[in-house]
Amino acid sequence: MAAEGPITSGAYILHHLTYLQLDLKTWKIVENSQNFWVVNIDSVFFSVLLGLLFVFLFWPVARRASPGVPRRWQSFVEVCTEFVDGQVKDAFHQKSKFVAPMALLVFFWVLFMNLMDLLPVDALPTAAEAVGIGHLRILPPADPNITLSMSLTVFLLCFWYSFYCKGLKLVAKEAFLHPFEAGNPIAKIVLMPLNFVLKVVEELSKPLSLGLRLFGNMYAGEVIFILLAALTLRYSAPAHIAPTTGAAFFIFAALAVFTVGLFAYGKGKWLRGWLPLALLAVIAAGSLFGFLPAIGGQTYYQILFATGWGIFHWLIIALQAYIFMVLTVAYLSMAAEHH
Repeated sequence: MAAEGPITSGAYILHHLTYLQLDLKTWKIVENSQNFWVVNIDSVFFSVLLGLLFVFLFWPVARRASPGVPRRWQSFVEVCTEFVDGQVKDAFHQKSKFVAPMALLVFFWVLFMNLMDLLPVDALPTAAEAVGIGHLRILPPADPNITLSMSLTVFLLCFWYSFYCKGLKLVAKEAFLHPFEAGNPIAKIVLMPLNFVLKVVEELSKPLSLGLRLFGNMYAGEVIFILLAALTLRYSAPAHIAPTTGAAFFIFAALAVFTVGLFAYGKGKWLRGWLPLALLAVIAAGSLFGFLPAIGGQTYYQILFATGWGIFHWLIIALQAYIFMVLTVAYLSMAAEHH
């Protein structure tokens, strides 16, 4: 994020939370617009790109799959396919040729989009700024328009599948006669509006919960990474970096990577315990009392915190993709069930 003067944490965070938008009425790039005919170009671009990435990685394997000894990538794809197929069989109890392939697409598409959150916060936005693009958000699930549009697509698919499996008569019966049923014809007519309202609330809650759950988790993760990156605001403003500042950044970044490596791969209590703990204490004390460059301590602890959060965030990334897939299959199964 280049700037003419010193930047603040608030300006830095706002910069990273601003979309690259296109107004479809004027065909001009706008900023922080809430109008209806405005498209978040970055969200749509990365969503489509990652969807095509899934097709590029999986489609050739599906076409060239052989019964002999599979190659590594084919083995990986087969393991993933078997895993998703097992989840579909547990949640979907009807026969269908499209549910398992759709579940595979949904899982990996959401997973690929979530993985964008692990890229360095300033990497792609800085590259985009170098070619004249002022704002770029690379995490599509952090955009509610993307998650709610995906969940709305699932909702419409379930709506169609319900008609396909049950027919108009049975769908109408479920909408107007459940959950409150009555033997008296007059009571049935009286309860029809209430049943219909409850059915609408039940159905609308599905896409809302599906989309907002994914959005909330990924948006929170994105904000945490941005807050950690804000610890090195001076490095995030290239126009104000001195050679000594840049050198301190890379030196302490290397020390942070070295510390993480010791914790992960060090042998014995000295290399895996005492030495990394000593580095943590010395750099903290040196930064606090002014013996070390401020940018050094900020960089060192930012990378350590981001690494720790990134390891934990892996669980959230995979779990949210899995939940989105399982709920999609479960909603389709509910749409096909006869009450």
